[in-house]
Amino acid sequence: MKVPRWTPANPAATETRRAWAKAMVAHITDPTTTPAGLPAYGSPNWAALADDDPHKLAAAVIAAECWATDQDELPDRLCDELANQREAFEAAWEAHWAFLFADAVNVARAAARPAAFTLRAHYATPQAARIADARRPRPGDYSSQEANQHPDAAQDGEAAA
Repeated sequence: MKVPRWTPANPAATETRRAWAKAMVAHITDPTTTPAGLPAYGSPNWAALADDDPHKLAAAVIAAECWATDQDELPDRLCDELANQREAFEAAWEAHWAFLFADAVNVARAAARPAAFTLRAHYATPQAARIADARRPRPGDYSSQEANQHPDAAQDGEAAA
């Protein structure tokens, strides 16, 4: 079944419909009864009214006008709802990327700190050079008598390199 495309109502026809419904309800209801005092269309109180009761017709006209008014305002409400959803999505998207950018800035700042340079220099030297450096005795590692016992230390009679 093909669904007909929605087309906006003619504003003049909408105003005519609304005026007729208002006049119908005003004509049916007496001044002591307000439309809010009428039973809701389809309710047990409405069904209990006699078919020729003008209040039953007034409730049906009010329900029909509510439905028609809902249809009149539907495109505007949908546009507003979609715009709100789009704004919320864009705000969440911006917040997400702002968080990621702030994290990247923090990482870049941490990499630019002086402490990071010493680590970089340490890891930039080859492993063999670090091992050789670790094997070399540091001042105070051995007393003067034990200095000759270290494998890299100069042997008796050899010149220190």
